[in-house]
Amino acid sequence: MDALRDLEFFGVLCRAGSLSAAARELDVTPAATSKRLAAIEQRLGVQLLNRNTRSMSLSAEGELYLREGRAIVGRVAELENRLKPGEDTVRGALRINASLGFGRKYIAALVSAFVQRHPLVTVDMDLSDHPLDLVERSYDVGIRFGALPDSTLHARRIAPHRRLLCAAPGYLERAGTPRHPVDLADHNCLILRQNEEAYGIWRFQRGREQLSVKVQGNLSANDGESVVAWALDGHGIIQRAAWEVDAYIARGALVEILPEYALPQADISAVYHYQQFVPPKVRAFIDFFAEYVADTALPTGGA
Repeated sequence: MDALRDLEFFGVLCRAGSLSAAARELDVTPAATSKRLAAIEQRLGVQLLNRNTRSMSLSAEGELYLREGRAIVGRVAELENRLKPGEDTVRGALRINASLGFGRKYIAALVSAFVQRHPLVTVDMDLSDHPLDLVERSYDVGIRFGALPDSTLHARRIAPHRRLLCAAPGYLERAGTPRHPVDLADHNCLILRQNEEAYGIWRFQRGREQLSVKVQGNLSANDGESVVAWALDGHGIIQRAAWEVDAYIARGALVEILPEYALPQADISAVYHYQQFVPPKVRAFIDFFAEYVADTALPTGGA
């Protein structure tokens, strides 16, 4: 049982993000937390965390220990739940990561409905302006759009979704409407800073034609709602997910541009890091997510 407790301790430590934060959560001293980590590493003969005075990160061995350890802890919890007759086996703490805008608009309501169906589950929802590492931050589920860069994660596609190019009618009256993606180089494009490698690069496809266009403009932000607001004010052209702009397009506040060109897909997926064993709370949440999206009038952009 000491090995199981060590796995649980390491999960708390990684979720907390620092020795001092873990110590507060465990109600022990930072020195005791550091000593226990050192004892685990000595027993295993590997370094689990790379750490200095200001930060810590998982080593390759630490990532494996955390990922497989959480699965083991989850399986033990599931076994104990199965031995309790007459009780809902969907229980425990569930940690979710989603984007700020989508999380506020859709996932918060989803979580509210989910815990009504499964009252023995507690949910910790963390919204961020960029996807966070599920393993290192000890998240059970992440809500993602588009292609997944991390091949070690498992994903379930929840719904098709499109990105759209659009601008306010007033801007198009002043600057003209692009007829081809290359025309965007002559327009004021409002850029969302999410991926520094692809900053200001917009990609398009029509049939076999594929092209990338370097765009620029006088406004950029790391917040999608701000970029949409600037477009509504007539400052320029934006590329956003359908759920963010469909309502504005429907009432004429924004106009879709170049609809015949496909932008990089933005399908909605639930991702998780569990390998062979997926805890019931995770399976239940993902199933509920798919059911909820199917029953909700979620804009897809015509996909």
